[in-house]
Amino acid sequence: MRIKLLELRIKLLGVLLRSSKIALFFILYSLFLPLSPAYAQASGIGQARITPASPLYFLKAVRENWQWRFAFTKQAKMSLQLSFADARLKEANTLLSQNQDLIQPTLERHMFNLNSLPDELSEEDELGLKIKEAVNIHLAVLEKMYPLTSNLKARMAIRSVMNRIIQRADVIPAAKLPVCTLFSREASLPAGRQGSSAFSDTEKFVLANRAEKCFADVGRSGF
Repeated sequence: MRIKLLELRIKLLGVLLRSSKIALFFILYSLFLPLSPAYAQASGIGQARITPASPLYFLKAVRENWQWRFAFTKQAKMSLQLSFADARLKEANTLLSQNQDLIQPTLERHMFNLNSLPDELSEEDELGLKIKEAVNIHLAVLEKMYPLTSNLKARMAIRSVMNRIIQRADVIPAAKLPVCTLFSREASLPAGRQGSSAFSDTEKFVLANRAEKCFADVGRSGF
């Protein structure tokens, strides 16, 4: 009887191991499946399936490292950097409901990817047009994320990224204007009224200065 029970346990263990291997295979397959770069669409940035809050996130990093190794041309590398920037913003957007503490480091990586992309490519360049479209969409997404963020560091990171993006040459005035207004509004609110906490006088001065420069840039464009 004991022998039969032991055999049954061994069989069950074998089934569980096979099931675990099958599940792991499908997880790895979905992560490492070769993908063409996915860029932001006019409808928005969407949600990330796996974020830095997931224990499986390291597999996503491994996949991206392999993609980078096999990008042999300058165009391919820029295309990947744009795809990675989209991925980081999707992750930050998804982290709004998962773990806002992780938004700041995620947006820092997003900005690192964007900074590697030129902002004055010819409009006849297909990739240049994709970068321009994506950057302007990113700005709109960040503007929508801001009021949904209660984490102070995340809010500061969003403001910082928006400020750096509006300085790019490929950002259109219509995309800049809402950010100018946001900075101006935040700087002018009375103490204790700015979202989850009050800004210091220094922070309000910085925001007011950013708003002034932003409005000036939009004005110079004739918008």
